[in-house]
Amino acid sequence: MRSVLVTGGAGFVGSWVVRELLGRSHHSRVSVVDNFANGRAELLPTSDRLTVHSVDLRDGAALAKVMATVQPDCVIHLAALHFIPYCNAHPAEALHVNTVGTQHVLDACNTHPPERLVIASTAAVYPIRDEANREDDPTGPTDIYGLSKLANEKQLELFAQAGRTRCAAARLFNVYGPHETNPHVIPEIVRQMVAGETEIALGNVKPKRDYVYVTDVARALVDLATRNEHPYRVYNVGTGHEYSVEEIVHYLREASGRPIRIAVAGDRVRKSDRMHLLCDRRRIGEEIGWQPRYTIETGLHALWQSTIAPAGGNGSGSTPAELYSATALSGRC
Repeated sequence: MRSVLVTGGAGFVGSWVVRELLGRSHHSRVSVVDNFANGRAELLPTSDRLTVHSVDLRDGAALAKVMATVQPDCVIHLAALHFIPYCNAHPAEALHVNTVGTQHVLDACNTHPPERLVIASTAAVYPIRDEANREDDPTGPTDIYGLSKLANEKQLELFAQAGRTRCAAARLFNVYGPHETNPHVIPEIVRQMVAGETEIALGNVKPKRDYVYVTDVARALVDLATRNEHPYRVYNVGTGHEYSVEEIVHYLREASGRPIRIAVAGDRVRKSDRMHLLCDRRRIGEEIGWQPRYTIETGLHALWQSTIAPAGGNGSGSTPAELYSATALSGRC
């Protein structure tokens, strides 16, 4: 790939995708599109092959201008509002950013068709069920975010019918790792640990999720951008293992050596009928050759080590406290 454009490239997953792209090739150029509502410039690596465009996806004309200038061989579309409580509280904004913004990306690609296009979807498109989810299983989102990403998949499928671009939708399960920019459960636990708490205040601790480390996700997205040979294909991206919050705390206790324990806080408990969300990852393994490298133990250990590293040692120039501050975890992307 000579030129790759990444929307949301200054965000949590996007910044790791940019690092993966730059690390794989010493020739390709990477362009980032981000409105910096939640993305942060300091998360991006320094490279003369990296160009950053401050553009909001809702500005279709500005996005089209960037696409015309860059004319990328590949587009990886990650920009979205994806913190579920925020999306549920602001449904009109979530649908506008996620669906209209995605259509602007596709319209720009229609004018300058890339060879490959990957969009980030989500496991939230699946209905409530106890078994592992396969890509051919029926969909049935239970929240606004899942609904918006299912719409994105349908938008991509329609775009793919022109036959000029190989398209893939990546259904990401629960991504975690350094530099997370939304207040999901793992960064919230780490934030409290960094603050010196030994009694971690949490809400729902029984539901199980398939947690996948962010660098594994970055590899998966770049693999899909280089290896998918289908006109349109959906792929799950997860580990095939699920863990409860209680188990996450156990592994962080082992990684940190700190005697932390859980205190269930009533004001943090929210209604959740989904007790399981598990990935069947056979398709991406068989067709793309991707496998996760991190187990939950090694991933949480790597996360904790990156958190306690000296200032600047995490590659972002931020201290651990800044990375997990309440302001950084704003709930927007």
